[in-house]
Amino acid sequence: MPRVALVYPYFRTRSATELLFPPLGEASLASQLRKLDVESRIFDCTFESFNEIQKKLGSYQPDIVGIYSMVTLSRNAFRIAEMVRSVLPESLLVAGGPLPTLYPDRYSGPFDIVFRGESDLSFPRFCRDFFDQKVSRKNLMKMPLENYAGLFMERDGLSVQNTTIHYNEKELEDFPLPYRGDFDHSAYQKVWSRLDGSKTTSIITTLGCPFNCDFCSRPVFGNIFRRRNLTSVFEEIEQIRLLGYNNLWIADDNFTLDLKYLKEFCVGMVGRKIGWSCLSRVTGITGEITAMMKQSGCKRVYLGLETGNQGTLKLMNKKATIDEGKNAVQQFHNAGIEVAAFFIVGYPGESIESIEDTFKFALTLPLDDISFNVPFPLPGSKLFERVGKIDINKDWNEENEVTFVYESEFEKNWLQRRISETLQAFSEKKNKSNP
Repeated sequence: MPRVALVYPYFRTRSATELLFPPLGEASLASQLRKLDVESRIFDCTFESFNEIQKKLGSYQPDIVGIYSMVTLSRNAFRIAEMVRSVLPESLLVAGGPLPTLYPDRYSGPFDIVFRGESDLSFPRFCRDFFDQKVSRKNLMKMPLENYAGLFMERDGLSVQNTTIHYNEKELEDFPLPYRGDFDHSAYQKVWSRLDGSKTTSIITTLGCPFNCDFCSRPVFGNIFRRRNLTSVFEEIEQIRLLGYNNLWIADDNFTLDLKYLKEFCVGMVGRKIGWSCLSRVTGITGEITAMMKQSGCKRVYLGLETGNQGTLKLMNKKATIDEGKNAVQQFHNAGIEVAAFFIVGYPGESIESIEDTFKFALTLPLDDISFNVPFPLPGSKLFERVGKIDINKDWNEENEVTFVYESEFEKNWLQRRISETLQAFSEKKNKSNP
């Protein structure tokens, strides 16, 4: 029987900052393939070795192998593609994810084809038709390749560059729940139990971001904000709870953007006996909203405060103010919700004084956790275009928080020292407030 393998090429690093979640992109594709009666299996490399994955793929004998790739996983993606080409020479190799969406030509050599952008429907339909029409990787041109949104192929003198699409909310309503049957839930839950005593997994409820922060790249979901139907969301949460999880990481970029949607979610979460955490914008946060979030099980929010200097916020094109950041932190804190904040220091165009503003700002707020990073110019971001001299073939898998991938005007050792000093001061402040 024809088979599709979906590979998530992340191998566990055991770094101090490692947070592990099953790959929802593969889970979504697997559910669509199952809906079309196409046999598939997810190969999540998180708890496997390269040799184990090679053996399992060889045993499964897939006819199509789809591999996800992003900026920190590109080396693994190409390595697995090379292995598949050696072990399964007749299998069709397909790349997808953020980096293939941005640079499909760099994948079209090692891979037969690339699917760019949101391919939840087009890739599964392609797989079904590939099998129904009994074609192979050598005669793909027999298929109506122009029918599959996001498909990119350049080979044998043939060029196909189909337009990418974003599914609207009505289309999202018809999507089946992500298929989580191929994940090692016990392993994920053990990792989280050791980390913070919870059993946490991820869920996505909204797609897209309408903002244009200088450092942000969103090649797959784009800038069109869309909400999933909450009936489907609660169905998925019940599925997750039955798998043994007791906490959710809501992995949306803008979960608190639509306050009406947020309030309806909170009402529906009351009594479900499952906690949750999320990213939040700082705009529009009131005591009423934070009280509802707390009552519905919200344990912690993560805020991208980024800086303590209004001029640097403008450099970043962050559509928020320092005062809105202060207000959001205080409102969440008053509601009894833990608050963690992300900061970026050493941004191109800022000054030593503005960096010091950020360190001081972080220490004035009632935060439960803070982290500092240097700018990370993701491919596809405005920052990437501005800084220059970046190797786009580089696999940026450095876990060190102060690692520049471009020529910075700020001295790395000084930044590292000031970050360490600020984190020490933060720790001492917390210890005094929690004797």
